[in-house]
Amino acid sequence: MATTRSIWLALALALLGLQSGCADGGDGLGTGGKDSDGDGVANDTDCEPFNRANWHEVSAYEDADRDGRGDGALKKVCAPDNALPLGWTSVPGDCAPKDSSRWRTVSGLYPDRDSDGATGPGPVEVCLGETLWGYREQAGPSDCDDEDARFTVARGAWPDLDADGYGEGPRVDVCAGKSPPLGFSIVEGDCAPLDATRAVSLAYLYRDVDGDGLTVDAPGALCLAPLQQLPASYTLQSLGADCDDSDSMVWRTRDVYVDADGDGFGTGEPQARCAGAVAPPGHALQGDDCAPGDATLWQWRGYTYRDADGDGDTVPENGVRCSGEFLPQGYAHLPRGLDCNDQDASIRVSWSVHPDEDGDLVGAGTAVTLCAGGTVPQGYSTLGSDCAPSNASEWQLREYRHRDADGDGYTVPEAGNVCGGTALPPGYAWTEQRRDCDDASPTRHTSLLSWPDLDGDGVGAGTSETLCTDGQTHPSRSAVGTDCADDDATRWVQRNYTHVDRDLDGATMPEQGGVCVGSALPAPYFTKATGNDCDDADPERTRWVVLYPDMDGDGVGAEPRQIPCIGATIPPGMSIYGYDLDDNDPDVTEATEDDSDMDLILEP
Repeated sequence: MATTRSIWLALALALLGLQSGCADGGDGLGTGGKDSDGDGVANDTDCEPFNRANWHEVSAYEDADRDGRGDGALKKVCAPDNALPLGWTSVPGDCAPKDSSRWRTVSGLYPDRDSDGATGPGPVEVCLGETLWGYREQAGPSDCDDEDARFTVARGAWPDLDADGYGEGPRVDVCAGKSPPLGFSIVEGDCAPLDATRAVSLAYLYRDVDGDGLTVDAPGALCLAPLQQLPASYTLQSLGADCDDSDSMVWRTRDVYVDADGDGFGTGEPQARCAGAVAPPGHALQGDDCAPGDATLWQWRGYTYRDADGDGDTVPENGVRCSGEFLPQGYAHLPRGLDCNDQDASIRVSWSVHPDEDGDLVGAGTAVTLCAGGTVPQGYSTLGSDCAPSNASEWQLREYRHRDADGDGYTVPEAGNVCGGTALPPGYAWTEQRRDCDDASPTRHTSLLSWPDLDGDGVGAGTSETLCTDGQTHPSRSAVGTDCADDDATRWVQRNYTHVDRDLDGATMPEQGGVCVGSALPAPYFTKATGNDCDDADPERTRWVVLYPDMDGDGVGAEPRQIPCIGATIPPGMSIYGYDLDDNDPDVTEATEDDSDMDLILEP
């Protein structure tokens, strides 16, 4: 096999040599009349005489990404008969020559990069491919963050002047789910807006004034830090066991840590000590102090931005720093500002502001742009919605749903807007404050349904009427309209009975009905049975008894039996026993031991 390969290789090399000799003009005529590549085109007109795939020059655009669209100027390229070489096209206008997925320019679109249906500012002009991915032809709801589909809706944030995580004051909108801007908090209700150590109003129910573990009822509230517990003398329940009853300032055993620098954070193993609301001197309730010798530093905090030149503007940088309550100067979690004069550290922020004539921090009029420091320029505000530019106590339109024109504390439905401050002005309300039936009179405000009470027993009757009152039913009327005898003050309610005793013999018989009475049923009406009266018209007869005729008077009768209505005694000539074998002979009765048992059975 190897010898055969050698022979064929030699023949191929020889043939190649013969072709090369011909190509070198062995005939002495040059290449002008030859067709070296056999494509049917002479070498002098063939743009690639040794490549039979291409033979004539055409004008085309370079198509680097091979998406069928080129860019740049037309260039000459050697091509086959009915096609262009790979990487060339006759179609110009590729707006992204190095990206095969994009080639056309589309205008009038709205960004939706996170595909959440909400769009960013537009319309814009972009370079796209077959689809409009990342853009929409119609504007959607406003997207507060078009890079993240989790964030579309704005939420409220409030000024946090003391940076304690709780805000108070005018609301601003931020992206829901994201951290609020520096100086704002998404939690409203700071009870001490200028004190970073206090923010939450915490209620207490009891006081331990003398520290003996016993409490007195004294409800109230204290403004404290978000996680701070009530001081030792304020509690919601009994203080429990006291670990040192000689000192009212300590009462429970807690784990504490050695705090050499007194910054409230300690180090080392926890130690059990008798303490109160605070740790003993030289100790702290929390450990993990990252700088045990520096009272200004105690915890590790991450940062994502730096302000190296100290002008308040930041650059991205990630890291951690041993910090105190806040990151050290020049380190931050959030970016801040866009410097409008980076040569002057005192001027860095481009403010779009409105003139604030009355100094209520809300301006009005046309916005102006000012380059200033880190705070809003004096006499200006970033807000331009002041509805009363010359009145510092009113600056925003507040919606109301109810009115109290007569000032009686009762309202009527009425919707509208009124210029106010932190709250609606008097006489306007968002929620109903009890419905006013006459908002023109402060003494008439409550609609009451009542009935005429002719007999003055507190229960009325007749036709009801709804009257506008001062909240009290008129003495001549009643809020209850069920009086069954409106001409009799002793009777006003219909009561049901189930038994009667009309002969007043102490025994009742069943009868159902109703009667108009006062506070209780009178005789002869009852709701419970007493006996079973067989004749309620005769007080001498109260019961049904099975009796037998006793003809011989021996105390034992015989058939036929009878069931008469009688009183307390058995009538003469009758017996409750009916087994006399001969009722004409008093000596024959057959009263035996079994008769005694029968007596017990028949005993009423």
